[in-house]
Amino acid sequence: MSEKISKQEFIDAVRSIASSVYDFHARWNLLDSINSPYELLAEREPLLQEELRELIAEYHKSEKNRSVTLLSREAADVLYVSVGSMLALGNHGIEAMNQVSEKNNNKTSKTHYFNKSEKKVKKLDI
Repeated sequence: MSEKISKQEFIDAVRSIASSVYDFHARWNLLDSINSPYELLAEREPLLQEELRELIAEYHKSEKNRSVTLLSREAADVLYVSVGSMLALGNHGIEAMNQVSEKNNNKTSKTHYFNKSEKKVKKLDI
């Protein structure tokens, strides 16, 4: 990371996105869908694809046309749509977010290692 940010700053920013996503969906009466979770996510697929395309285009820009500010905004747009997808899943989305958080919180150096070549945390073969 280029700049050190505090845990609280990060949590506050994620909380701000989550609050905004909820308010946006409430404002446009998008919270009470009768569609299945599969239909809801299928409806959101074009939104997520658009935001991903914009993010990818931003990080593939030439060195002289790059902007960390624009890159960050595009990444935040992907997060916004992703959080909206979790909201659309209702209690299933809440449960999944909690499970993924717990699963990752339980990864330690006793159970996992960071593979530098793949740049990801992997399970130890014990």
